[in-house]
This record gives sequence, C-alpha cells and structure tokens, in this order.
Amino acid sequence: MDKRFQRVAVGLALENELNKGRDDRLLRSLYDNPSAEKISATYRRLITSKNHDEREASFWLELGLSQDPTSFPDKNTLLSQIRRMEVIIYDILGKAEPTIIQPLNDWMNYLANAGESINEGYWIDAKILMSRAVDASEETISKLGLTDLKNRRELEILRTETIRDYEELLKASFRLKLPADRLDTLQTVQGIHLRLLRRQPADKADSSRNMLPYLVEKLATAEKLLLQEEATVQKAQKEVEQALTYVDTQALSVEDRGTRKWIEQLREELHRLLQQELKS
Repeated sequence: MDKRFQRVAVGLALENELNKGRDDRLLRSLYDNPSAEKISATYRRLITSKNHDEREASFWLELGLSQDPTSFPDKNTLLSQIRRMEVIIYDILGKAEPTIIQPLNDWMNYLANAGESINEGYWIDAKILMSRAVDASEETISKLGLTDLKNRRELEILRTETIRDYEELLKASFRLKLPADRLDTLQTVQGIHLRLLRRQPADKADSSRNMLPYLVEKLATAEKLLLQEEATVQKAQKEVEQALTYVDTQALSVEDRGTRKWIEQLREELHRLLQQELKS
C-alpha cells in the first residue's frame, strides 16, 4: 500500500484525537513513519481497549489497513434490533430509579444516533456511537440497585444485545478510495490542518487564538472534499483561497512579532499550496 495513503489514514485518527483535546504520541509517531505492520499492530491494540477513546481512534486507523474490499453487515436487521432496544429502554426510563436515569438515557440516545448513522451510511460514526452505548450500558448496570431484580434482568439482556450489535458492526470494513494523483495534495492539506489543531497559544493575548477556529474549519472542509471521490479539486481550492484571504486580512491588525511570524509562515504555506498543488 502507498505510504502516502497510510499517512492520510493515520492523520484522520490523529485529527480525531486532537479535536477532542488529546494528542497521542503513538499516533503522532505513526503519522511521521507509517507502515502496514505498525498500523495493523496499533489497530489490534486499540480496538480491544477498555477505553472508548482508544477504540474510537482504531475505527479511523482501520482505513489504513490492507484488507478485503469494503463490506457491511445486514443494514435492515441491524437497524431493527437497535430500534427495538431503543423502544424498550425508553419504556424502562419511565419507571427507573434515579441513580440510573442519566446513564440509561445516554444508552438510549447513543443507540438512537447509531441507528441514524447506519441509516445514512455513516458507518464509522455508527461504530463510535455503539462503542459509547456499550460503555453506557455497563455504567447503567453498575449503578442499578441490588433489589431491582426485574429491571436488572431486562437491562442485562439489553446490554448483551448491545454488545452483540456492536460486535456485528465491527465486521463492517471500510476503505478510502483516493485517486493517486490527489494523495500529495491531500497530505499537504492534512499536514497544515494538523498543525493548526496542535497550535495552542499559551498567551491569551495571542491573536492567533481567535483565528484558529475559522482556519481549522476551512482546512478541514478542504480535506473532506479531497477525500470524496465525487468532489472536485476546485471546491477544495475555494476553501483554501478563503483561508488565505482571511489570513491576509487578519495580518493587517497583528502587532505581536511571534504571531506575525506564524501568520507569514502559514500564508506562505497556503499560497504555495494554491500555486503548486491546487492550481485550476
């Protein structure tokens, strides 16, 4: 597999971590020097973790594995089972003891949102939500009173079914389908996006703090467009052009020398990207 392809997949996992306020050193190292063996070993370790955040990272890493073609579980069966559980939990909520209302409500909502994601074809989102549903089911059981035997039996069955559907969903395998001539551009856009996500100015007076949300949004959108086979490069180009225009505008009012240097470096990166890799 093309190492550029592997780096993009690891980059998606790293972006997910950074968006949640985490910066995994292992993923950062893997991004700098990806290989099929390292990605596979990291995926196997994370997918079996007790920690949801680590499992979530594995769902993105899976995109970089060399596996069989994309496959999915039976969508209608899975949706039917999840919606049935959602209805039962809703009924239990009306008579649940106070200690379990919050995790039980979370459990129901994760199931509902997972069902919507499956229905709309967002399979990675569905995996993430079902992983959270499993955690919420275990929290619910742990907070259940010892004397509430009827609800305990029913909820333990539902937990088993939630785990079953989560494991069924894990059978779904996904592949990124990217034109080879787009990989270099995608790597460049993703690299800028990751650096923006990592920038956390310590000084509250640093004006780049206010610039970051808009720039992150523009680079994230450009990256998503390049990841979509049907989207044109011109659409991604437009997002980067808007980011560059914003940087130029903001540069006029920045006085801090360090921030001005950062802005100039970013401006050069965006300008080079547009001139060399996103040319119309």
